[in-house]
Amino acid sequence: MSKTTKLAVMVGAATIAMMSNAMAQASNAELEARVQALEEARSGDRTRLSTLEQQVAYAPITFDNGRLVVATGDGRFTIGFRLRFQTDFAGFSQDDTHPTGFAGPTDLSSGVVMRRAYFGVEGKVYNDFAYELRLNAGGSDGGNTGSGVTAGEGDPLLNKAVVTYTGIPNFHFNVGILEPSFMMEGTTSSANLIWLERPEIENIAADSFGAGDSRRGIEMGWNRVDALWPGDNLAFDVAYTGNKTGSAANHGSLSTTPGNGDENSQILGRFVDRLWSDGISNIQLGASLAQVLYSGSNGNPNGGSQTLRFRERPEIRVDGTRLIDTGSINAKTGSMWAVDFEGNLQNLYFEAEYAQFTADRQCGSLTTTNNPLCTAASAVIDHPSFRGWVLGASWIITGETKTYTPNALAETQAGFGAPVPSRPFSLAGDSWGSWELVARYSDTNLNWHQSQLAVTNASGTSQLAGILGGEERVLALGVNWYLNRNVRLMLDDNIVSVKKGIASNLNRDSQDFNVLGLRLQFAN
Repeated sequence: MSKTTKLAVMVGAATIAMMSNAMAQASNAELEARVQALEEARSGDRTRLSTLEQQVAYAPITFDNGRLVVATGDGRFTIGFRLRFQTDFAGFSQDDTHPTGFAGPTDLSSGVVMRRAYFGVEGKVYNDFAYELRLNAGGSDGGNTGSGVTAGEGDPLLNKAVVTYTGIPNFHFNVGILEPSFMMEGTTSSANLIWLERPEIENIAADSFGAGDSRRGIEMGWNRVDALWPGDNLAFDVAYTGNKTGSAANHGSLSTTPGNGDENSQILGRFVDRLWSDGISNIQLGASLAQVLYSGSNGNPNGGSQTLRFRERPEIRVDGTRLIDTGSINAKTGSMWAVDFEGNLQNLYFEAEYAQFTADRQCGSLTTTNNPLCTAASAVIDHPSFRGWVLGASWIITGETKTYTPNALAETQAGFGAPVPSRPFSLAGDSWGSWELVARYSDTNLNWHQSQLAVTNASGTSQLAGILGGEERVLALGVNWYLNRNVRLMLDDNIVSVKKGIASNLNRDSQDFNVLGLRLQFAN
């Protein structure tokens, strides 16, 4: 091999070695860069994991419509604090003179009452369970004072204590001390009422058929939007309830006869469907049904009192006097039904409802000697029935619309809530909140066969007397001022006409009067 060839070989080998060293160095640098990138990624992952762990442990605090809500970082547990109070004033204006023999109330009591004073907590646990506990320091007629038919009726301290399971899509199950979804305005939260009180027919139904405040019971509900067609909202609720928590009446035995009697019980339900909606306006149809399974007994081994009683005030609760009252009807069972229609067109709202109540009156002391139907004291001899209806409307003159809530898991069933003021009241901001004009007419008739007299003789067929509970008509005109989402003032003028009497003078205790009602409310 020549010297030139050897030199070429040596130069080529050196070049290859240099290239190999350069490639090795480049490969090492690349590997080092990749390792460094992986280390940085690991560090980022550790930072994100640490942040996530801190967020899970962290409990964020929010204010939802003035309501303090605390939640865990993952949102599986929450607790919210609720406050609601309603201070009512009522001024009655009655005639000073009445016909001879008049036995109705001549001086209904004007004054002030804390209608509701709620404090409660609510939230969820493990996502699938919800709860609500609510205490009430208010009540009708100034609280538990007095005696007899005019006794005060302060609500029980424990107003609500419910555990709800929501783990099945569209369903919810309530157990505890609850307020079942029932009747048209009965499914509206007391914080969102348009008038000071719900219509008479709804209060009678709630009180007599198991939907009144603070009932022991269980409830199942179902709700689905767009269930039948786009825009509809279908919902139903069924409940089984016992007696009120704040009353010992019809709740088993008296102390003098321990071991006798059972608590009253009812089954009730409501069905609604939003027939149409354009996103702002809505139309909804509803129906309510209820059956008294057992009206309760008070210590009598043969059935106790077993009575139903339908009565109500003139849509104001400052004075506790019921101007229409059937008295106690000897009935173990009873039933009712109602249909309602409500909706809004922009800032106009309207509602209508009709209800009928029936008591299955028992024979009592009558026997087959007088009436072949009376094979026993508990046998049913007739079915006194009563009825009522209501029409209402409102106009939000500042242009806001009522909110429609389709979710049955809210405080009440699907329905209409209060408007949200677009410009909350502020002197500094020259804004005056929302203003609403309202009107409602209700007619409740608790008379049944007014001319029917009791006949009890051994030689003829016997009958029980008709029932003269009276008829009451109330025209409620009012204005509501929503200062903001939490504070409002409500002013109602109830023009009341009562027709009531006795068999020999059906109008003896009739009268007309006005009652002016004012409410200050805070609710979050």
